Amino acid sequence: MRAERDCNAFEGTMSISYCILVFLIMISPSSVAFQLKTGIRSAAGLAISYVECKGTSDGSTTLFIHGLDSSKQTFRDIQQNNLSTPSIAIDNRGCGKSDLGNPHLFSPDALVEDVKCLVKSNPLLHNNPFVLVGHSMGGRIAMSYAAKYPNDISTLVIEDMDIKRRCVIDNNGMVKYEGCSFIESFDEDRAIKFDRSQETLDNMKSELKSIGYPKETIEKWISEDRIYQEKDGSFHSDVNPAFRALCYRKIFDSNSGEESWNTIAKHIKGDNKFNINIMVAGIGSVCGEESINDMQRIIHNAEEVGEKSCLSVKTYPRGTHSIHNSSRDEFMTDLKAIIDSAR
Repeated sequence: MRAERDCNAFEGTMSISYCILVFLIMISPSSVAFQLKTGIRSAAGLAISYVECKGTSDGSTTLFIHGLDSSKQTFRDIQQNNLSTPSIAIDNRGCGKSDLGNPHLFSPDALVEDVKCLVKSNPLLHNNPFVLVGHSMGGRIAMSYAAKYPNDISTLVIEDMDIKRRCVIDNNGMVKYEGCSFIESFDEDRAIKFDRSQETLDNMKSELKSIGYPKETIEKWISEDRIYQEKDGSFHSDVNPAFRALCYRKIFDSNSGEESWNTIAKHIKGDNKFNINIMVAGIGSVCGEESINDMQRIIHNAEEVGEKSCLSVKTYPRGTHSIHNSSRDEFMTDLKAIIDSAR
């Protein structure tokens, strides 16, 4: 069952599964722990969707940022059933129920400013240093946010992401996406034009297949409620291939990762220090060993000799790329310790 909401009254109708969820939350004695919230308007005028969990115990708020082919839904179970302290999960622009806006205006800084608008508008985040968790591509966004707004966070958590540049070659090149796992037949142009709302489920499947997604992947998304039926009978996809394509063009195929990390090192060396935790998957990690080593070297070089390092790097032997799902217990043990330390 889905824990999502159309986060703006003007954005459309709610899904049937959402309506059922609301009813269950209303009658549940623990409903105070999980509260569905309305969305916000970003500085660019886009509707940005998020879900907030007040929690049942005091502690630093955790802000989750998802990766490619995902949405705030990926952290749903963690927020509802595994984390007692306050938390918020955001839909990046173009994902979940958030607007994409003009693709030409898509950039690392634009994504950071979307998050900043949420931070400024939400009392759980505004003027309260929070734990920032970024998974995969969300890790890159989290790095950029920490570089620009170091005073907002107490701890930066990067889940299975490094700072390596991954090149996108144009259609005439021999390799379209270098150094990255990707869908080989991915149609970038069709992806950017993808409509997340389709009249029928068959239409949705057909569109995603034409972009290059395998049938089994699409069926998995349906089973996970990443694709679902709205109240008006249409079907919506929280997954947006346009987000993937634009992230590869504007974020992966740039030096933004290394630039953000070097800026973070300057904060560590100066007066804007915060703790950093890098979580690396032990199975099928997207992180390059050399890149992780570079990240450690850059931070350690910024620290005083003999000073306790603010950086921790841990590999999860049984964890696949989504460590928060594949090694949930170990992930939560570490996250709770991070939150306690932040407090």
